[in-house]
Amino acid sequence: MTRTGFDVDEPDDREPEELALWVAAGFTAGTAEVWRRWRFTIARAGAWVTAGVDEGLEAAQWATAGVTPGTVEEWRQAGIGPGEAVRWHEFGFGLAAARAEKGRGNGPDAAFARGHPQQQGGHTTRFVRGVAGSGFANPMRGLHEAGVDPRLIRSYMEHQWMDESAVAWATQGIDAVDAYMWHELGLTPAEAGRLELQGHTVGDVVREWWSAGIPYEEFADWIGAGLSAAEAVEQRARGITAEHAASLRALRQDDAPQVRPVGRAQALFARQGPPGTERIGPPPEDEDAARTQIGEAFSHMMEGDDASNSIPAVDGSENLCKCLREAAQRNAAAAANSTAAITVDLVRFLNDHEARVSYSVVVSGGHNVQFRDRPGKAVLVDGVWKVDRDTFCQMMQMAGVQCPPRPGA
Repeated sequence: MTRTGFDVDEPDDREPEELALWVAAGFTAGTAEVWRRWRFTIARAGAWVTAGVDEGLEAAQWATAGVTPGTVEEWRQAGIGPGEAVRWHEFGFGLAAARAEKGRGNGPDAAFARGHPQQQGGHTTRFVRGVAGSGFANPMRGLHEAGVDPRLIRSYMEHQWMDESAVAWATQGIDAVDAYMWHELGLTPAEAGRLELQGHTVGDVVREWWSAGIPYEEFADWIGAGLSAAEAVEQRARGITAEHAASLRALRQDDAPQVRPVGRAQALFARQGPPGTERIGPPPEDEDAARTQIGEAFSHMMEGDDASNSIPAVDGSENLCKCLREAAQRNAAAAANSTAAITVDLVRFLNDHEARVSYSVVVSGGHNVQFRDRPGKAVLVDGVWKVDRDTFCQMMQMAGVQCPPRPGA
């Protein structure tokens, strides 16, 4: 293995160092944040940079494929990029075998299918076709070649959602955050794409249908059938049921809308992988007041109360004051003569007691650093909006501090 100026002979489970040390090592704060997000130490990041891989995400892809800084050039010389290397690795091909298959004109999926004909029509073939019928073996590369806005693609990559379902949503011009929420409503990518073409947002749809008195579990079938909330109310009054709407919806499944232009990059929230089980419901009655309270909570999320050993703006913070003190000690040099301001850029209510938040941290003075579009969450606790404990702890991790378990957990 080619040696670099960085010591990479270290345990694999080492935690990334605090940001100040990255900056001292010559990384910019922005690039360091990306490397740290992918769990690289300074030594390992430096080894990749020396090997010609300047981006943390690309290095993470290479590492996932079992490639090292010392072998990455061999893969490149074989005409294989990081995304393709991951696919070869998934199918059990090493560099020599991958090079041989490429010489025969085969990509990873075709090579695997050739060696496993019994699986034709199964998962592998479906993966190649993709939900959106893209025909690309690598979903993310397929999106690039289809002309999807790179910022939109990045939203899926940031959330580690890079399978064929991501292709289906992204080719409708829907970013990852909105896709999660449309999915929770039970809508397909095509149905959500149709609504967004008409100018509707998830919040608009939830508010409209909930206010109309339609049961939450019926939303998707009525919407999929092409009805508005008012039309659904009228049909229900005539005795038409959601089961009837579901039948009509099934007939419309192939009626895909025109793909809308993409060019907007929404804030990225702390969600990893394909859609899960977050519950969506009606937003707070006074959204403006709730947003103001959330902004206040985030602006004070780094202010502890020594008397109670807690942070009033953070939920479940009874034992977190010591984290603030440790973070201050670890980053004393970087924080000297500096002031930090936390501002909320975007709030999206999941329901009346939970909200996804995009916020920024700007450090000015002796040490100027900006962190934009940080993902976070706010929760309503005893009638007061607070910063979610996990959001605070993610901030502490950036400073090299690990939060203790929640009391009673």
